[in-house]
Amino acid sequence: MMCKLLILSCISAAMLMTAADGAPLSTEKVRLLRALISDLKFLEKSKDKIHLDLYTPNEKQECSWQTLQCYLTEMGTLENEIEDEDVDNLQNIQKNLQGLMDLIPQGSGCKICEANDKKKFPAFHQDLSNFLRSMLK
Repeated sequence: MMCKLLILSCISAAMLMTAADGAPLSTEKVRLLRALISDLKFLEKSKDKIHLDLYTPNEKQECSWQTLQCYLTEMGTLENEIEDEDVDNLQNIQKNLQGLMDLIPQGSGCKICEANDKKKFPAFHQDLSNFLRSMLK
């Protein structure tokens, strides 16, 4: 009887830890976040060549899905602006943003992408990098 109680207590504690804020990130999330941050570094050299204004979210963690969706949409507008050697990096970023979105729940009460301010690519790039780094913590 004592063993059953101990096992149930351990299972309950594990479930609470998983559901709690600050629960450890999954290995897949960490892998995707690190890949995204790395790929963004490759696009950094193009920041002076891209002269677009892009919607740049400034949402908190509870709106992560919508924030990532906005960044993904705006990455699509970069396809015609980047140099050929950066196309693979951009495609990796888009694929990994979509993969990351598949791992997190969609929030509610978050504003749409077009409600955000537009910023030049260097600021957009920096804000996206900072947002991804904050998700790693």
